[in-house]
Amino acid sequence: MQAAVPQSTEQTDEELFALVRENASEQAFRTLYRRYDKRLFAYCLRAMQTREAAEDVFQSVMALVFEKRQSFSGGSFAAWLFTIARNQTLNHKQKQRITTDIDDIAYSMSDESDRTGEDVLLSDALKQAISTLPEDYREALELKHFDGFAYEEIAHMLNISLSLAKVRVFRAKKMLQESLAPYLRELSTTNADEV
Repeated sequence: MQAAVPQSTEQTDEELFALVRENASEQAFRTLYRRYDKRLFAYCLRAMQTREAAEDVFQSVMALVFEKRQSFSGGSFAAWLFTIARNQTLNHKQKQRITTDIDDIAYSMSDESDRTGEDVLLSDALKQAISTLPEDYREALELKHFDGFAYEEIAHMLNISLSLAKVRVFRAKKMLQESLAPYLRELSTTNADEV
């Protein structure tokens, strides 16, 4: 009988996943699950745009991570996890046509209960502008700014070069600036008039 291997929150993701891969450690898997569940679900929700579809994809990703644990060949566990998530969202989208629901996207982005009216309006305008970006740019931007991935991880997840990952995020920001420019001008004019 094998002795239980204690897991600590100080262990890296890769160390914990080695325990999952080599020993099928449920405790290590639960620790990783707790580290990533909110972030991964937020990613799924943004990608799928409905709560129900996001829950389905989230569950399939977690099941696949455990089932395919032997295929992890090293590197960043987070990048591998989100690559699986990306592939699952793409597969799910191919099977179903999903309509955009801005309220579900807003749920994943932030809690607006303590924001001013202008903040909420700006947030809504930003969400709308993000939803109109080309898919490649939107995905890179969200991975960088909402999920906090480094450019290297984004490149790995999207299977593109590092420089292309940077270009996509940069161009997405430029498109957002252009799209939001009229709104921001109006907002600054309104604020100046109130002073």
